[in-house]
Amino acid sequence: MENTKKTSLKHTLLKFSLVPVLVLGLVLTLISTRTLIRETTDEVSQSLKIAARSVYNTYSLVAPGDMYEKDGIIYKGEVTLTGDYSIVDSLKESYGMDITLFYGDKRVLTTLTDQKGKRLSGTSADEEVSHWVLENGKDYFSGKISIGGTTYFGYYVPIYNKDGSVVGMAFASKTRASVMTSVRTNVLNSMAVSLLVTIAALLCCIVASQKLVDALKAIMDYLGHLANSDFSTKMPVSVLRRKDEIGAMGSYAATVSCSLKDMITTDPLTGLLNRRACRSSLQKMIEQCRENRQRSLSVTIGDIDFFKRINDTYGHECGDMVLRSVSNIFKKNMEEKGLVSRWGGEEFLLAFELPLAQAHEKLEQIAAEIRETTFAYEGETFSVSLTFGLTGVTGEQPLDEIVKDADDLLYRGKAEGRNRIVTSETGKA
Repeated sequence: MENTKKTSLKHTLLKFSLVPVLVLGLVLTLISTRTLIRETTDEVSQSLKIAARSVYNTYSLVAPGDMYEKDGIIYKGEVTLTGDYSIVDSLKESYGMDITLFYGDKRVLTTLTDQKGKRLSGTSADEEVSHWVLENGKDYFSGKISIGGTTYFGYYVPIYNKDGSVVGMAFASKTRASVMTSVRTNVLNSMAVSLLVTIAALLCCIVASQKLVDALKAIMDYLGHLANSDFSTKMPVSVLRRKDEIGAMGSYAATVSCSLKDMITTDPLTGLLNRRACRSSLQKMIEQCRENRQRSLSVTIGDIDFFKRINDTYGHECGDMVLRSVSNIFKKNMEEKGLVSRWGGEEFLLAFELPLAQAHEKLEQIAAEIRETTFAYEGETFSVSLTFGLTGVTGEQPLDEIVKDADDLLYRGKAEGRNRIVTSETGKA
């Protein structure tokens, strides 16, 4: 009877301690699995996107000009593409993924091969891909792209000619089997961790379970902020200090946040804030002006004069060099004094935490420095100027109205002859 009672009590204790822990372990495993699958898929998508755009950018640099076919041979500018696999092979080695360059829906250059090892050059993309990319000019990503009997994760980006027409596609891919192997490994690791946590939780069920829930909730909250493009939230130190996979997830999420922030907020060519990030930062500055009427804010939009002429005369590579150089001058002069962003094309938006008169004076110094800068490209030198529309900001003005005021002043400056600063106060340079 004593042995029976002891055994029954043991089973009762195990039941009340093990069942909740097992349920929690199962929940944690499901959450971790879904998060890992989503993050792995997102990571693959982002890496494929970066690789595909690198294909586009690489060929734009080494072979500037339009892509076209002549006598059955595909050219880009002056460079013959057909048969030259050196670049795609090099990119495959660098990125660890297959690379393809399309002309229309036909594979011109590819590292993809059939079962006999023969390149799949000359084969066609799916109709759905052609519809989205070639007809609509949109990026296309899928985890179920069938090519030569093999299923791939793949990302397509359109290739444009100077007239704006979509002439081809750049494509980066990984086999679905290799991606799913990585997912399975991560899932198994997550399940192993959940099992260890479950065993440890048997000794201290409430405390251990609560810590796990709190850590996962912190990661999910953090990822939720990232999903809403809120990069102000920090990953809790308690998560980052963990030595298990949950801590690794937190560290990975924090690392992804830094990379994602750069990708979302920074213009890749100039290193300045992009338009989206600029609007967010400018809105905060406007709200600060509303809260503190003693703060001053002035906003200007500047446009490089005759920038199209630079591209037409020297090429887009030279135009990009000018954009980077002008951006560096802005960054040097605006450091800790406001914000500067690439508003679009050859337009820049600057916000000075200064009254209009002082902002005008500072802007004149910047404009003069740009005018005095000599640009050299392929043995030729030239200089550029900018036209600015500068407006003072009151706390009551909404962001779009401020931007419109600056933009209207900019266009007035263009109409009056360019190379000038037009302000909302004077209406002239």
